[in-house]
Amino acid sequence: MLIHSVYFWLKEDICEAKKKAFCEGLTGLAKIPSVVKIYVGTPADTTKRPVIDDSYTFGIVVVFNDKEGHDTYQSHEIHKNFLSEFSSYWDKILIYDFDC
Repeated sequence: MLIHSVYFWLKEDICEAKKKAFCEGLTGLAKIPSVVKIYVGTPADTTKRPVIDDSYTFGIVVVFNDKEGHDTYQSHEIHKNFLSEFSSYWDKILIYDFDC
């Protein structure tokens, strides 16, 4: 399996309506056929510790069966449309991919 974790820091002037649309856009990525499972959310209200970075606005974790599924996702029209529509919303994005 390949786990694709993405963290987004949205621009400070993004209104709540745009945040909602962004979240819906993230959730819509689940329609891509190679996605096995998807999780979308905001930072959890866990106890603060020095090793925790909860400064991001949204996180998404996407599970694929393999690298090919991930590559299909990256080139899929739904993903491309998401990037086209929402890439202007964020100041920073970090991606962590790992095999398991």
